[in-house]
Amino acid sequence: MTITIAKYKSHGHVDAVHNTSGINVQTDAVKSVGGLGEYQTPVELLASSLAACALTVMGLQAERAGSDFSDCYAEVGECEEDMQEHRVTKFSINFHLKASFDEKLRKRLENFSRKGCFVGNTLDAEKEFTFTYDL
Repeated sequence: MTITIAKYKSHGHVDAVHNTSGINVQTDAVKSVGGLGEYQTPVELLASSLAACALTVMGLQAERAGSDFSDCYAEVGECEEDMQEHRVTKFSINFHLKASFDEKLRKRLENFSRKGCFVGNTLDAEKEFTFTYDL
């Protein structure tokens, strides 16, 4: 079963439509390589997927522990790339979580973000996760 149909348009622009929801995700190559630079790059989308996956597993763990995880969020930073190898070498993500989470839950969430995320477990690049308890 097809999940998404991705179509190349031009100038490094791709439209990817999710079959079930109909949501269209657009990506562009950066201007320096001939793209339009109007939308996120595929690498930025990959980093966003890593953040969303980590938030998902942390949120489910928090809810199972009886804690409200709503409004927690992640800031995806710059991705380091090796242009010779054509690969991402490092993802930087800062998670903003609730100050009310006790130390036991904080450790559980931080551990799950690193070990319970399918996307993160698939990527070989370094994952620099920071956790700010400020909500």
